[in-house]
Amino acid sequence: MGDSARAGDIGGDDGDYTAPPSFPEISTRDQFTDDGELKDEYSETEYETVGDWESSRGDDDQAIVVFVHGWSLDEADATDAAYTCEVGLDENEYEGFTVGFTWDADQGEGIGWETGVDIATQNGPKLTQWVIDHVDGGGLPVRLIGHSLGARVVVEALTSLKGRERDDAVTSATLLGGAIGETAVETDEAYGDAIEYAAASFDNFHKDDDLVLSLAFSAAKWAEAVGEEGIKNPSDAPGNYTDHEVTATVEDHNSYYEPGEGCMPAVVETFQ
Repeated sequence: MGDSARAGDIGGDDGDYTAPPSFPEISTRDQFTDDGELKDEYSETEYETVGDWESSRGDDDQAIVVFVHGWSLDEADATDAAYTCEVGLDENEYEGFTVGFTWDADQGEGIGWETGVDIATQNGPKLTQWVIDHVDGGGLPVRLIGHSLGARVVVEALTSLKGRERDDAVTSATLLGGAIGETAVETDEAYGDAIEYAAASFDNFHKDDDLVLSLAFSAAKWAEAVGEEGIKNPSDAPGNYTDHEVTATVEDHNSYYEPGEGCMPAVVETFQ
């Protein structure tokens, strides 16, 4: 399972957990063409909720954690990844309600990386709309976790929240092996100001020998990813930004959120 579907076996696996039926998710699946274009019948902020949200939620949930999966996952693997994150959080005694955000990450010809980037970018406003609807409806505080190319969905959502002047909606945002540039998170760059404005805290977990990110960014002729090296210039970091270097504890790209082998204990610590 995982991003290794188009990158050979270099991404490793996330433990091969299988989600139960009706695992709760926010979905924008099948809204985009294989060329990365939004289909005419959908709006730029449209989403749907699927699965069993009512019985999945506990009485003592502190927040709702939205896990945004990465590049190339089909719908079934995306659901399994979100469930795997939930297991990792539960094993570290985090009392939160975890749902997935599932999007068309497996579109595009060939490797499909550029198409994936385009679709991830367009999913930011869709996630934003769900966050606003949820918060304005009196829902639990929101924590966002973005793995791999899901990181772009998260930071695009923060950008959209800033544009809509909503600095009250996201308690925390966490990137795991984030597939965005190492300078893009700096203030006065693409996402830095939105990160500082729209999230109460922002944590970036990175691994300097992440082969999936090396391959993807080399293919795109971009700079290093923030998921490899952390922020390029720490002096330009947003005030709420913290880097966490986890090379020694995370084995491969798909292990960040794997129960027992990833960095979920450290992620849960940031929630305190």
